[in-house]
Amino acid sequence: MILNNLFKSKSILGIDIGSHSIKIIQLKGLPGKWVLERWSILPLPEETVAQEVNPVEKKNAIVKTIKDYISSQKVSVKNSAISVSGSSVIVRYVKFPRVTKEYLSKNIQFESEPYIPFDVREVNLGFYILGNITEEGQEKTETVLVAAKKDIVQNRTEILREAGLIPVVIDVDAFAIESSYEINKDKEELVLVVNIGANVSNLSIIENGVSKVVRDIFLGGDTFTKTLQKNLQCDYKTAEELKRKHELLVSAEDKERALKEDNKEALQVSNILSGIARDLLGEVHRSIDFFYAQKGEQHAINRILLCGGSALLKNIDKYFEQELKIPVEIFNPLAKVEKQVEVPQECLPILSVACGLATRRQDDVK
Repeated sequence: MILNNLFKSKSILGIDIGSHSIKIIQLKGLPGKWVLERWSILPLPEETVAQEVNPVEKKNAIVKTIKDYISSQKVSVKNSAISVSGSSVIVRYVKFPRVTKEYLSKNIQFESEPYIPFDVREVNLGFYILGNITEEGQEKTETVLVAAKKDIVQNRTEILREAGLIPVVIDVDAFAIESSYEINKDKEELVLVVNIGANVSNLSIIENGVSKVVRDIFLGGDTFTKTLQKNLQCDYKTAEELKRKHELLVSAEDKERALKEDNKEALQVSNILSGIARDLLGEVHRSIDFFYAQKGEQHAINRILLCGGSALLKNIDKYFEQELKIPVEIFNPLAKVEKQVEVPQECLPILSVACGLATRRQDDVK
């Protein structure tokens, strides 16, 4: 789903601007024959990671980080794709009385106004027609509406321009992940993808290559870290280290082992992390229940894919699988991409959004 496709491009830098780091991927080739040309995860300076940091300082730090990378790596590609998510972005699935793409292109502001909780003059609007259906004897057009506040879009495009790049595509995180999934899937199936970011987690239920449910959940890696920080009365850095060191004690055997070893720290950290994991699980449960209420439980989810930095939280995949009774895997967005450069295993799920953005090409219609 592309909000804006301003230019045509043969090769694009996929740039995922996160709260803690910037992820960059460049692919060459075509669908089915992608080759990884470059990748990087660029940490942002520690002093700019805090939410209360001055927005101008943060923006300047992001621009400098990208510019330094482009200069040091001698990157010649200028066209780039970015994505947005969070409270400034709304995705709605709408059934209009049957309309054409041409009609919606001309009347999107008027037709979308009842479904968008923002002033339509303050947002960039996009849409994608899923298809035509007949419902209760009436012909309808199933459509995905996307609205992103102009200020967040402007901020992201200004970052790229100030870094010397050309913003070609503005996408939504969840749809970029859908693109990553598409280039790696083996068959048509029904999957749920959860991208656990620092502050926001993106959830998508994808059926036969099309997102049917898209949600942003305001829980992420920082929620785990700050909860540890609060409960253990330690600083952020120590809490982050503890989160990475210990695992969720999921099985009875895990807990018994920690008790036998008298590993009080592991037990304490796991108990704290488990509370946030339950909150995240509850949001996932709600999304699954909503999907089944709309489609019926005969549309069973085949598997769950976890990605994003906090997919690396030890045993979170086992926890989700145990609670949801659905197979859970850590998503590899480069599984079917030929790699000219090696990517460490722990970096793969972090690159999911950037990888999807890097697949954008001039004739993309999504």
